[in-house]
Amino acid sequence: MKMIDRLFTTLLLLTGLLMAGACSDHDDESTAAQPTDSTCVVTVNVDVVLPATVAQDWKNAIDWAMENIEAAQYRLEKKVRLNLRYHDEDTEDLDSLARRLAQPEEGDDTCHAILGPYHSSNAQTFLNYAAKNHLPVVMPTCTSAELQRVNARNDYAWFLTESDVTQCEIMLTAVNAMDSKDVALIYSDNTYGQTFYDYFGFFAAEHGMHIAGQGIIDYAKGDDLTDFFKSVSEDCKSYRPYILVALSDPDDYIEVGRQLEKFNVTPGVTKPPMTISADVALNEKTSQAYAGKSFLGVSPVGEMTTGFPQTYKSHFLRDAYNGEAQVYDALVLIAMGAAFKLSNPKDFLVVNETEPTLMTPEGARFTDYMRGAVYGIGGAQNMNWTRDGLAAAFAQLGAGNAITYTGAVGMLELDFYTGTKNMNTFYMLWNSESFFYEEDGSSYTTIQITPICYMSNKEYGNGVNTTFLWDIEIGAPSFADRDGYARFLPLANDYWAVVIATSTTWKDYRHQADALAMYQMLRQHGYDDDHIVLIMEDNLANDARNIYPGQLFVDGRAFWGTAEDREIFDVRNGAKVDYRFSQLQPDDLKDIMTGRRSDRLPHVISSDSTSNVFVFWSGHGGESEGPLWGNEADWTYFGQHRIRNIVETMSANKQYRRMMMAVETCFSGKWGEELTGIPDLLVLTAANPYETSKAEQFEQQLGVFLTNAFSSTFMQSIKANPTISIYDLFTKILKATNGSHVSLYNVENYGSVYKNDATDFFPYVWE
Repeated sequence: MKMIDRLFTTLLLLTGLLMAGACSDHDDESTAAQPTDSTCVVTVNVDVVLPATVAQDWKNAIDWAMENIEAAQYRLEKKVRLNLRYHDEDTEDLDSLARRLAQPEEGDDTCHAILGPYHSSNAQTFLNYAAKNHLPVVMPTCTSAELQRVNARNDYAWFLTESDVTQCEIMLTAVNAMDSKDVALIYSDNTYGQTFYDYFGFFAAEHGMHIAGQGIIDYAKGDDLTDFFKSVSEDCKSYRPYILVALSDPDDYIEVGRQLEKFNVTPGVTKPPMTISADVALNEKTSQAYAGKSFLGVSPVGEMTTGFPQTYKSHFLRDAYNGEAQVYDALVLIAMGAAFKLSNPKDFLVVNETEPTLMTPEGARFTDYMRGAVYGIGGAQNMNWTRDGLAAAFAQLGAGNAITYTGAVGMLELDFYTGTKNMNTFYMLWNSESFFYEEDGSSYTTIQITPICYMSNKEYGNGVNTTFLWDIEIGAPSFADRDGYARFLPLANDYWAVVIATSTTWKDYRHQADALAMYQMLRQHGYDDDHIVLIMEDNLANDARNIYPGQLFVDGRAFWGTAEDREIFDVRNGAKVDYRFSQLQPDDLKDIMTGRRSDRLPHVISSDSTSNVFVFWSGHGGESEGPLWGNEADWTYFGQHRIRNIVETMSANKQYRRMMMAVETCFSGKWGEELTGIPDLLVLTAANPYETSKAEQFEQQLGVFLTNAFSSTFMQSIKANPTISIYDLFTKILKATNGSHVSLYNVENYGSVYKNDATDFFPYVWE
């Protein structure tokens, strides 16, 4: 690759973790905009953290970007040179590497930006160390939804591809377009696979699909999938099922494919499953392994209207692999930020559409100049990824002007808050096929990636538009009998509640916080402690990681004001916990709810046929039987039969007039289905039987999620309107909860959800 004239002066920039935009031999930042040389080259150290195999797969795109960045600056007096330093993600001690790059020791060359890592599961390690100095971490392929949510407000965390929420929807949209309604999922039980696990059931329900057989299974090396394939095939209701394969290791796609190929030729298999693979499958190794076989997959790619995919193919005689368009743009963005810094060393920059933002007390950092370069007000006309487009871009940046940039991936639609997350990704539905040919008496095989169509969740570009997750308007179901079934019930005489949080760890803060918030609301609606049984470990208020000892919160406004303000939002204040979770066994709940008092269980509910009983359960759930008893790492299923036995016993003994169960766990719909048919019972769940529920309101100070949309909307709706109908309460929670389908069960055995309201469980209190 042709390099800039070696006569140019190369200066390493040594102002901490921020590249010094200077071409003089002074270290003083105040002289940064006063170069003394007529021509200079500024070196930016970029540490590239990728598996060696990925670095090789991406070599074409990396070399091409470096060549175009260099050539685009040929006529400029002040130039940027990227110095790439490679680290093998598969063999390095990543914690030590991240610490060394973010906190260099004396004598180490400064790292100005990290490109990578490749795997979502490794990203948080680098982001944790980068936080102190806002060292930019530019991630082409880290698509975990949880990773992106946790880092949504971190301006040093650059995500160049939308999260796999979109990819999961794209995959199911593609299957739906192929007229199949039977689906299943194989996923990696790690950070990468978690997003598919979380959203598969949600999008399957959106498309009206049937989850076949065992439905969802995590795969580990060596697992035999024969029984899983058999269950999916035998439960298929359409002409053939499709299995989504979302694995983080290319070798795993190869093994799953081999097992499926063997299963599909087994005698008696009448509906052989097909697979559709996620982005990791689009690489050299997997393509070669599937020589001679048709292989269907989805991958984020460069947008066709930019010309990048076509030009890449004409250059390198193959389609770009997964991540190549993104890594091209990553290198360009780093170079653009350096160029903007070099000519525009301000203490503040305009990086959103409304106001200038002071970056730090010390001034703007390198990540801020990257943001400002492509996300400023009044930017120059749009520049693109081509050599000529980059030349125009660097000329504008060299003059101190912000630009807009259409990269290899398409128009960068950056998030409003930080300008570091790309919200616009195009996906290619592709088929990998092998072609055999002979030349000079020898036989050869070539792999051809054949695009089937391009898809996006946006309303522009050349992709097939799909429903954008965060804007989904879920149509609330209507219930046929608006009057409800005819049944005489006595007047309510008293009210009882059981509030349970089943997790005990700091990372599950939201479960105990939500339980306490529900307890506080019950007290506000007239319940005394004698009529509330509160079950939770109560170990977080004084956890060493709690920077507000003794207090818990579900509302982010608690962190905006003074200590006095926080007292208003503290949900732990005055709460009386009856049982620590670790003191109980699952069977104890039956004694508590059916009034069987003992020395060990002195506080139980003493309800009768004139009592309304409310149960709130917050914790984890599993795909087999729904709510779990305990934490994810140490749990058992509470049991569908156990919960039905409790409620049936209460019903038979006339221990409630009406009962509502509000269950906030993953797969909570399992209980809704199990409890159907019991008189005067209503079950409201945060998710259907095939979905996970989602946390919300991540609080950076505490490092945890405070609550979830199901619980917070439930409580806010009743506070706003204590006489809200059950139906309106349901629909408000339904529309506010993204990523899962809030569900209402057993309506036909309860009464009219239109006429009956929340005062059955939250009696109106006159002030």
